[in-house]
Amino acid sequence: MTSLRVPLALPAYRRALALLIAVTTVVVFASGCSEEAPPPEPSFRPIKTLTIGGTASGGIREYPGTIAAAQNAELSFGVAARLEAFDVKEGQEVEAGAILARLDDRDYQARLDSARADLTNAKTEHERYQKLFEEGVVPASERDTRKTAYEVSEARFREAEKASEETILRAPFAGTVAKRLVDDFENVLAKQAILILQDDKGLEIKVNIPERDAARGRADAEEMQQRLRPRVVVTSLPDRELPARIKEFSTTADPATRTFEATLTFDPPEDVRVLSGMTAKVVIDALVEVEEGLTIPSGAALADESGSAYVWLVEPGAMTISRRQVELGELTGSEVSILGGLDSGDEIAISGMHQLREGMAVRRLGE
Repeated sequence: MTSLRVPLALPAYRRALALLIAVTTVVVFASGCSEEAPPPEPSFRPIKTLTIGGTASGGIREYPGTIAAAQNAELSFGVAARLEAFDVKEGQEVEAGAILARLDDRDYQARLDSARADLTNAKTEHERYQKLFEEGVVPASERDTRKTAYEVSEARFREAEKASEETILRAPFAGTVAKRLVDDFENVLAKQAILILQDDKGLEIKVNIPERDAARGRADAEEMQQRLRPRVVVTSLPDRELPARIKEFSTTADPATRTFEATLTFDPPEDVRVLSGMTAKVVIDALVEVEEGLTIPSGAALADESGSAYVWLVEPGAMTISRRQVELGELTGSEVSILGGLDSGDEIAISGMHQLREGMAVRRLGE
């Protein structure tokens, strides 16, 4: 480093002046030799945006619900008796018609045997009296009496046969034994639920849609499916969306909540197990177009000094923003319709609007 030498023989004030000149010279020399500092990189304010008439952050609706099997049945015996055995275990997959459980059928088998014997005797008597009637030996009234007795015996036999068959519980469809509701050797009643059978190869979820969203569903089912793009997000799998299909949509509101029930179906993933009873949510793309015009979140519209409404319009290429005057329409819930100033496809800011300035550089949140 260059040292500064000031002659001591000079007067004090001249020594101070010489020292100042020397220091200034060194600073200028040093700054001239150093490299120029690079200009600061421009900063981009992160914002959420909404594409008018399309899908973007802010154009999403979420509705919580509980997953259920597409087919779910609480199965029971048609008669009362002691439960003799379960032929299946919880979690076991079964085919349609498979035996699930059996009752002690001794009493019902005895009744069936007795009814069969009565039916055989009644049939024999009916045929004998029919022949005698044809020969003119007995009147028609006696023939009809035996015929009626035969028909009654036949009905009793069918009833006993059905009761005997109902001591065996079979699967009405292929599925999984979700839960056993009674224990082995327990006395059960007719129509008492014995086990729950579910077909978990197809799942569904029921959600409640608020009035403001239900009022916009004016398209047919196929068009609604395309516009909403419904998908299910299971709570335990938050980063995964499962495509869903609209199955039913109630047109009558719940009198207490004023919501409309919608049922959606979806296929379970193959690599993980999604079970009935798990919590989930349905995610849809919000319907942003209505008859009156376009809609945006009400918080995205601001008022200038004169009270006129405006939004911050994003220039997609330059990623800068500018004010755009708009004409507001009807306020519905958290959204307001736009009667003028915006076109389908325009992109606007929907977060941090009060910190934005004309021409400011921005970036979409998450990019």
